[in-house]
Amino acid sequence: MAATVEPVPEVPPLIWADSEPDGALLEPPLTRAEITAALLRIADAEGLAAVSVERVATELGTAGPSLGLHIRRPGDLDDLLLDGVFAELVPSWSEPGEWRADLRAGAFQLREAIRRHPWFARLTFRRPLFGPRALSWLEHTMAVLERAGLDITVAAAYAAIVTGHVMGTAMCEAEEAEMERVRAGARSTHERHFDVAAFLDGLVAGGQYPTFSRFLQAGARHLTVDESFEISLDALLDGLALRVERA
Repeated sequence: MAATVEPVPEVPPLIWADSEPDGALLEPPLTRAEITAALLRIADAEGLAAVSVERVATELGTAGPSLGLHIRRPGDLDDLLLDGVFAELVPSWSEPGEWRADLRAGAFQLREAIRRHPWFARLTFRRPLFGPRALSWLEHTMAVLERAGLDITVAAAYAAIVTGHVMGTAMCEAEEAEMERVRAGARSTHERHFDVAAFLDGLVAGGQYPTFSRFLQAGARHLTVDESFEISLDALLDGLALRVERA
């Protein structure tokens, strides 16, 4: 009996495959840039759940009737949102051989963009990043590494590693901040400290986790999220530097 072959899911069409209507000729006039700006305002103020064609039409007011000529599929809104954030990033070009400075600057820019738009990192898993601004960012990151002497395939892999690190770190920060907000409520930082103090004291007394217990007993200052990000990014770039040197 022949094995059943599962159908391959179709990739949803991207808005970038469609020619943009001439916004000046529409009645009322409307451009993709104006739609993108409205989408960013909605997502930032109300979250991704609030983003819809109807909500955008309301935000745009009299320009709403022309919206259907631009937005043909639900995924079009996501495509414009993603590329709208990438449009805020400005590639950094240093002297040849200074690839590390360019990647580092780009990583910090991307992290700040995710902080401004907490929904962005999660949205990147829903749509391919093939918008013109996203591709320009990818082109820059790969070109920086290729200029350092790496094979293009390796350059692409390293570019993805750095971007993935920034995305993952920023998503963790956003989730932890939300968890802290929900857990804290109206309680002060001092009050919340005692929520876990007794539990941690029990761990130390139990002796089951000696290394972690020494860390707790040392009374070391906890790193801020900014410090942790900088340390982890530099450690990643240190590793890439060794590979670039070998290449």
